[in-house]
Amino acid sequence: MDLKILLVEPNESVGDLIAKNLEREFGAKIVYYKSGADAVELIEKGEYFDLFVCRNSSLETVENPIEQIAALVLNALYDNSLKTPLIVIGDFEHTFKKYALISDRLRIEELNRLVLKALNLKKEEFDHLKLPDYIPFPIKYFYLMTLSPCDVFIKLTKKNGDEYVKRLHFGESFTKDDLKKYEDLGLSEFYILKDERELFMNGLLTQSLRNLRAPHSIDEAVVMTGDSFVISSDLIKSLGINSTCVVMVDQTIHQMRTQIAKADKLGLLLKKLLDNQLSYSYKRSYLICLMSYILLPKMEWGGSEQMPALLEKISMVAFFHDIYLDDEKLLKIMDMESLKKAKLNPRERDLVLSHANKAALLALTYPRLPQGVDIIIKQHHGVSNGVGFPEALTAAVSPMAVFFIVVEDFVTCILDQEDLTTFTTILKYLKQRYTLPTYRKIVTEIEAMVSKK
Repeated sequence: MDLKILLVEPNESVGDLIAKNLEREFGAKIVYYKSGADAVELIEKGEYFDLFVCRNSSLETVENPIEQIAALVLNALYDNSLKTPLIVIGDFEHTFKKYALISDRLRIEELNRLVLKALNLKKEEFDHLKLPDYIPFPIKYFYLMTLSPCDVFIKLTKKNGDEYVKRLHFGESFTKDDLKKYEDLGLSEFYILKDERELFMNGLLTQSLRNLRAPHSIDEAVVMTGDSFVISSDLIKSLGINSTCVVMVDQTIHQMRTQIAKADKLGLLLKKLLDNQLSYSYKRSYLICLMSYILLPKMEWGGSEQMPALLEKISMVAFFHDIYLDDEKLLKIMDMESLKKAKLNPRERDLVLSHANKAALLALTYPRLPQGVDIIIKQHHGVSNGVGFPEALTAAVSPMAVFFIVVEDFVTCILDQEDLTTFTTILKYLKQRYTLPTYRKIVTEIEAMVSKK
């Protein structure tokens, strides 16, 4: 079945996310426009589509200063006597009631459900769509498992074609050290038969969650949560926000907060985090949560009963804010000066400049997202729209974004220095950089925290 879908979404980052999802889940050909007028022009030319999906936001043009995209598309359907189903993202009212509605806080799973309903299709028809016989999964996805949930293969590239050799049998036990041996040989992926994809994903979820929740020493727990952090963020980028990803992310963030709250000596926890060979992104996110646990009560944003909610909010920001930046050199670019010094190709530069906005839009699709998380993510480099860096910091962002900016900078300095014997240089840098009162207050609290520890 070849589906053809016309998508209208003014925000390019969201449009790409939706388009990739529809291509992946339904094998659909996507014709994507940012402009409702361009989409209407195509409709009026008579080009056939199975489905229309559009965002109901204002389209400002010379001819239509405040025209709604959804109204433009729906009027075109009516004028051309088309019965093509329409899904509208966002609040919308129209006398011609032939459309389905999904919340402006878009959830990809809900969109997929509406697509199936609109086209009167069954999910099972697409479960194996365009999948190769053997599906690759990074070896790191197996880090939190101990039993193979299905047969697992490696790929041998030969002149007469690829050969797949079984290396783990269903139910076979293995350790992380066993997996590391494959990686030491230069392998980065295992392969699963496409008919066992669901079996693998179920095993990944159930075993990872069980092993995360089992009792461990603080050393083991920090490393295991680091593996979960990498796996869950990777899954979100490859699969979008689905139920498996949500459960993994929720448990990862819960484990980080629980470990921090239960740690008797936070200095030892900090030292352990720096000692381990963990991903830079995870170490920085964990340290942001750790420092926030100490500093948030000093911010006078509410009583002790509000602290768990505030820490949860910061934890979600810490997880999502740099999710699109995989390379450590990109993660370390914190301002316009460091961007200018970095030797980036055009793709890397665009990614650095837009990552905050893209991450905020992704987070908005997350179910039960604490209020304001997307705003903090968008503003975590000091600009209100989430694109680029300011020439100079201002107070024109939310107080929690200001808090996050200073704490992340402090944490980045710790990771760069990796010396816990002195904070003098770091404090001097923070005082020189953050001179506005709203920022300086947080620097003062960091100094007080350091002097006590």
